[in-house]
Amino acid sequence: MVTQVGIAGCGLMGSAIAETNLHAGYDVIIFDTEESQLSNAKGKLDKKINESNLQATVKYKDKISSLKNCDLIIECLTEDENIKSNFFKNIEKNCNRKTIIATNTSSISINRLASSLQYPERFLGLHFMNPPQIIKLVEIINHKALDKKILTEIAQYLDVMDMISIECNDKPGFIVNRILLPMINEAIYCLENDTSDAKSIDTALKVGANHPMGPLELADFIGLDTCLSILRILQEDFNDSKYKPCPLLEEYVQCGKLGRKTKEGFYKY
Repeated sequence: MVTQVGIAGCGLMGSAIAETNLHAGYDVIIFDTEESQLSNAKGKLDKKINESNLQATVKYKDKISSLKNCDLIIECLTEDENIKSNFFKNIEKNCNRKTIIATNTSSISINRLASSLQYPERFLGLHFMNPPQIIKLVEIINHKALDKKILTEIAQYLDVMDMISIECNDKPGFIVNRILLPMINEAIYCLENDTSDAKSIDTALKVGANHPMGPLELADFIGLDTCLSILRILQEDFNDSKYKPCPLLEEYVQCGKLGRKTKEGFYKY
């Protein structure tokens, strides 16, 4: 039974997942080696806790050993396979054998990540959407060595959080990003070849396809560097040019225009 949740990495997604857990009544320990990240997360989450009068507790730690008593650890680090694999090797040395270890990766193979663990049967993918406080979907990613009993425990945990979960097999991009990122990429191509301007492209999808956000404003929200990373993984894993990132996306990332987090992407903020 999950009562205490560890979050590794307190960037945008880590902080948001932590907040969602707190609202569901789970005590949370947030781990990050960057003091500035911990400080930012503390400022935001402590304010949310006070505003909502939440009873669950949150602790902010810079030592990986602080996660040792967590029932579930959700990794939310940079979308880099080596960084994640190294974390999993270290966390196994710092938690008990019953701890469930999950990754929030949006595109990296769960089977490959599981191979870095000594006990892969307790490891799985939990892909929360952004922001999880609003988008109540979690993709549960299976892999070959997963103990299926863990799926029942995770389903109960997500039910308490009022999340809708779907199981899928370990395929590149899983379900949502495999469909979503090519659409975003095509919208960027429309902008690049002057089919229309950013606002009109977004309006077309919001009104014409009933999307809550247009593809370009959504890309800014996700982070253009994250979009680029996912597309590159899809292209490499499928060996299919249809996932080739639009050159304009690569140009924006090279220039440091990453969307909302840098105050400029396809829009200025």
